[in-house]
Amino acid sequence: MNNSPEKRFASDVSLLPYDLIFKILLLLPAKDLLKLTLVCKTWRTLINSPNFIEAHTTRCETVVTFLKQFSESHPNTFNIDANNNQFTLFDPNPPQKQKLQIYLMEFKHKTATITDPNISGFREILATCNGLILATNKTGTLLILNPTTRKLLQLKSGTIVPNRNESYGFVFTPKTQQYKAVHVFRDESGHIDTEILSLSTMSWTACRVPSFGLFRDFTHKPVSASGVVYWLPGTQNVNYIVSMDTDTEKFARINLPVTATGMNDRLIENRGFLNFVAQMTVYRIQLWTLKRAECEEIWVKKCTINMDYDITGLVPLFMTKNGRFLVFKMWREAIYEYDIEEEEMGKVVVDGDRNFNYKMAFPHMNTLALWSNLGPLW
Repeated sequence: MNNSPEKRFASDVSLLPYDLIFKILLLLPAKDLLKLTLVCKTWRTLINSPNFIEAHTTRCETVVTFLKQFSESHPNTFNIDANNNQFTLFDPNPPQKQKLQIYLMEFKHKTATITDPNISGFREILATCNGLILATNKTGTLLILNPTTRKLLQLKSGTIVPNRNESYGFVFTPKTQQYKAVHVFRDESGHIDTEILSLSTMSWTACRVPSFGLFRDFTHKPVSASGVVYWLPGTQNVNYIVSMDTDTEKFARINLPVTATGMNDRLIENRGFLNFVAQMTVYRIQLWTLKRAECEEIWVKKCTINMDYDITGLVPLFMTKNGRFLVFKMWREAIYEYDIEEEEMGKVVVDGDRNFNYKMAFPHMNTLALWSNLGPLW
C-alpha cells in the first residue's frame, strides 16, 4: 500500500469541509490556483466556478500593467497576433524587429517586482477591468485577454476612425453581470458618436450621441466604476467629467470639485468608487471621492497631500484596495507611494532600484476572471 506524503496529504484534504477548502483557496494568488486545478476534478470545478472567481477577484490587490519593446528572442512566448486569422500559440521565428510585450508590476512593502507573462504581439492597451485587458494586436485586431489564464477572445471591429480621434472604455455591469466595451469617436464631420458592444451578443450597437462640445479630446483614458465609464474630457482647465451608465446608455456631465488644470490630474477607481486626483499647487495634491448621497452624487475630500518640495511631476496610478496608499509614478523616473494615514511620501524600490520610464501604465489585477463567451484556452 502506498503511504507517500502526497497520498496522505490528498486524503487529509479530502476530509475538510467544502466551505473551508473554499476559504483556504481564496488566500492563494491566481497563478497558483491555476496549478491547483490539476489536483482533482473537485478542486477544478470549485476554482473555475463563477462564485469562487468573483470572491477571489474581490480580494486581489492592484498591480500595474504596461507594454515594453523587446527585440531579442524569448523562448515559449505566446503571440496574440493573427496569421491568416489564426492566432498562434508560439512565435515561430525570432523577432526581426522590436515587438511590444506585456509586463506586470506587483507591489509589496515599498517594493515592486516586474514580472513577464511572456505574451507578445500588442499594439496598444486600451482599458482594463477585473483582470481582463482590452487591447489591440499589431495588426489592429480588437481583443479581450486575461494574461493570467491566457484566455483570449477576438472582438468584432467597431467603426474605423483615425488615431487619437477615439476612446475605448471597458466595464463590468453588476446589474446584468456582463462585460461591455464602449467606443466613443469623432466622425469625419467632427461630431462625437458612440457605440457599445456586449460580450454576450458580440455585436456593436449605436448609443445616444453625447451633446455637442462635451468632449474636447481623448487624451485621457477612461475609468470604469460600478458599471459606469468616466472620462476627463480634456487636459487643460476642465471643470467637469463625462459619465456613461452602460445599463441606460446615457451620458451625463458631473461637475468636478476643483478644476483640472494639467496633464497629471487623473480619475482612478477604488472599491467601486470613482476618485479624482488634482494638482492644486507645486506643493499640494488633493484626493476627492465621488459618493452618492440620497439621489445625488457629491464629491468628498479624502485627503490633501502637502510636501515641501516640487511634486508637479507625480502622476497618480492607483489606490491600494484598503484605500490607504496612493501610488504615483514620476515622469520617466520612479514610483512613489503616499501613506494617507501617516501622511508620508516614500519611494518604491522597483526590482533593484530600476527606473520606471514607461509613459502609459494601467491598473490591473491578476485574477481568474471570465467573460460570457469564453475564448480558447491556450
